[in-house]
Amino acid sequence: MQISKRLRTVASFVTEGNSIADIGTDHAYVPIFLAKEGKITKALAMDIKKGPLERAKTHIQKQGLSDMIEVRLSDGLSAFQKGEAETIIISGMGGALIQKILEEGKEVLCEAKEFILSPQSEIQDFRHFLQNSGYEIRKETMLKEDGKYYTVIKAAFGKMNYTKEIEFAYGKLLLKERNHVLREYLKKEEQVCKKIVEQLTAVGSKEQEKRRNELLHREELLQEAQRYYER
Repeated sequence: MQISKRLRTVASFVTEGNSIADIGTDHAYVPIFLAKEGKITKALAMDIKKGPLERAKTHIQKQGLSDMIEVRLSDGLSAFQKGEAETIIISGMGGALIQKILEEGKEVLCEAKEFILSPQSEIQDFRHFLQNSGYEIRKETMLKEDGKYYTVIKAAFGKMNYTKEIEFAYGKLLLKERNHVLREYLKKEEQVCKKIVEQLTAVGSKEQEKRRNELLHREELLQEAQRYYER
């Protein structure tokens, strides 16, 4: 089964032999892929929308995987029971929404062994949330597909030791390994920041001063992050 580079990366972070719950499964591509590869024991494919869930059910039936993958209508983790899965997958959503799902479902997540998370926005704030909520980032990567950048995180219950804002902004593990996709992203973002700062400086209005200062601070972080690649 062919799936996108992003979803394949998400799937690759799952520990082989685990049971999974894919929250916001959409068409259930990740559970189907992992099941066909023989990487999981069973799966829950959960989504809040009936339409995508019906399509997911059809895909699962066509692949002959109905006995292995259960489809379940659920708003986040509302229909999930404690201990039903060792791996929780939540991807393709904004960081604030993933945070909300984890917070609202914390009572049923206590027996989960790992969390595969791919926030598509607010990633800096999301890393702060993980540390403040008793999660530890065990593995992280960044990839590019169709011109867009994606971050995939494997987390577990534990203690993080992120102390610098740059580690939250761009990922301590990504910076440590000098992730090449992150480097490309940093360069591109710095160029964008410089251009906007120049435009705001030309306007010279007091209303834009706060925004300009925010961008200058961000530019400093981007430059600091790029120095990791010079070590």
